Amino acid sequence: MAEVSLDQLARLWDEFRSMPFPRDFYQREPEGKCVVMMDSTLAGCISSVLDGPLDDRRRDILRGRITALGAILPTIADDEYATTYFTHLHGTAVLAAEVDRSRSE
Repeated sequence: MAEVSLDQLARLWDEFRSMPFPRDFYQREPEGKCVVMMDSTLAGCISSVLDGPLDDRRRDILRGRITALGAILPTIADDEYATTYFTHLHGTAVLAAEVDRSRSE
């Protein structure tokens, strides 16, 4: 089962990496959050999960950013592409957290 999830994570990550960052969100900070920083932080965590288990610090960062991004998603519904982009990022990050968690079980 973990192998299937890791393969799925790798596929989602490849799909996500081919998506350009939403141009209008370089300056936009929904809910006061810098989504550029959130994007890069989550990307680093996801990439790290693909390489192996996270350390406690990165695991906490991943969980916190998943929660923060989940709260932001409803506030960006006015931009269809950004919604698609950040929803994909959120789903990929959630799966990364699940893969990381399954490694410790």
